[in-house]
Amino acid sequence: MNRVVDRQNFTVFPDVYPPSGDTYLLMDSIDVTPDDDFLEVGCGAGLVTLKGAESARSVVSVDISLDAVRNTRENLRRRGLDMKCEVFQTDLLTPFNSSSMFSIVVFNPPYLPEDDMSTGLDYALIGGETGAEVTQRFIPQAVNHLIEGGRLYVVVSTLADRDAIQRTMEEYGLDVEMVSEQQMFFEKIQVLRGTLRDRP
Repeated sequence: MNRVVDRQNFTVFPDVYPPSGDTYLLMDSIDVTPDDDFLEVGCGAGLVTLKGAESARSVVSVDISLDAVRNTRENLRRRGLDMKCEVFQTDLLTPFNSSSMFSIVVFNPPYLPEDDMSTGLDYALIGGETGAEVTQRFIPQAVNHLIEGGRLYVVVSTLADRDAIQRTMEEYGLDVEMVSEQQMFFEKIQVLRGTLRDRP
């Protein structure tokens, strides 16, 4: 799935994860309506947030990287959508209060297992020893801010412990299905959608 991003209306800052195959797979997997309250965790350069901002009633976007937050804000500004969105720096959903609720939560997490190499983008790539730990930490936080019937979308890799992620989603009251998949080099990238049936 190769796409060219319009560089006049979209920019990627240095040391920010650029839109890649997993970004587009996630973006194409999400249906956003004017009734949705949309949250993206790990916004990177903000392409998925832009999709949410074009349709959703409200949009919040967060990233652990301050550069990514600034990058997303800039891309929203270029599209004239910055006044519709809140974008701030945080580690997952730790500062959110209990009244912050969403119908759609999306996360393209760091999903690769640890290795001996290190880059400036490890925060966006390495998800822990098995590649699943960051996502497993995120899931209960996200469920706490998901309305009943709300949808949680996460990107997973077959290089990581995908089954552990699905089990965690199910343990926290989500009905899980794989909604899209793409072969990429030595792995398959999948998008799992969890729909909240009951509040655990």
